[in-house]
Amino acid sequence: MIKTLILLAVFMLLLPFLLGMLATYFLEEEKNNILMNLVSGYIIALGLFEITALPLIAVHQSLSLLMAVYGGILLILALVSLCLNFKRIGRVVLESVSAVSGFPLVIWGQILVILAQVLFYVRYQYTNADDSFFVASAATSVSTNTIFSYNPYTGELYKHLPSRYVLSPFHAFIAVVSKVVDNHPAIIAHSVFMIWFLFIAYMVYALIGRKLFAGNMEKTGYFLLVLSLLNIFSGYSERTGGLFLLIRLWQGKAILAGILLPLVLYMGMRIFAKEGKTPPMEWLLLFFLMCACCMVSSMGIILGAIMLGILGILIFFWKRNIRFLLYAFLCCMPNLICAGAYLMIR
Repeated sequence: MIKTLILLAVFMLLLPFLLGMLATYFLEEEKNNILMNLVSGYIIALGLFEITALPLIAVHQSLSLLMAVYGGILLILALVSLCLNFKRIGRVVLESVSAVSGFPLVIWGQILVILAQVLFYVRYQYTNADDSFFVASAATSVSTNTIFSYNPYTGELYKHLPSRYVLSPFHAFIAVVSKVVDNHPAIIAHSVFMIWFLFIAYMVYALIGRKLFAGNMEKTGYFLLVLSLLNIFSGYSERTGGLFLLIRLWQGKAILAGILLPLVLYMGMRIFAKEGKTPPMEWLLLFFLMCACCMVSSMGIILGAIMLGILGILIFFWKRNIRFLLYAFLCCMPNLICAGAYLMIR
């Protein structure tokens, strides 16, 4: 149990934080914001998984090889980040502690609301028919040391790769995390991902609030509180984004709706409001974000590109510079490649 918790802290907290520090090293806005560092780290981690996993799936390699290659890339990037940001890490931590001490009452109220949602995750359990494929695929991958080799419904070898799922190997990400922390994929999905990705989602919403209200913490707190209430009372349908966030956050489509698409909006807002030249790292993060959208769900292949395309057109008309439209198109290349691959293998 203690070993699992330590490994989870390293893989789900420390590594993404160091990856985010590597990205923000080349940025100025929110450079020392711990939320921005963690969120940027997850953009890179999820995007890199798509880039790493798809070639290995195509040549029918093992889960162990995927874990070794992916883990090696993350470790190298984390070490580079540690070297570049050795002094800045302490500054980020101190600024975060200072920010917490200045939280207005509404922020503490919002934290209680989030903890109440976590309590429901811990106390109750929601099962969904999609688990019969996604969680079962992760468990099958771990037990057979393969990726997309066996049909989780029947246990038979695939004759052809499933075109609907193969380009979005989120189940393989669950399997990798499961092997790294030495725990069952169902526990990782239903207990770890459900809770941890809820915190990541509210980190993204907090960044959006800070951007909307120019860093005003009290207004950001009210924004988050209203957003939380909208999510809590969104159970009038199984298809709402709020309900996906509340009860299905271990699934890739819920992560897409609750975390990644709002992140596309946030990154677009950063570029939209930027005076002068946009740092290349902003566009690189958007590229990895499009890779992450493709990785978690096949819907992300289309929805991520559509959302970024709309933002790119708006920024083009606002800035009167064709360069923004070109960069947005280049960031959508992972989506276009995945869409083309889908048409070829379906």
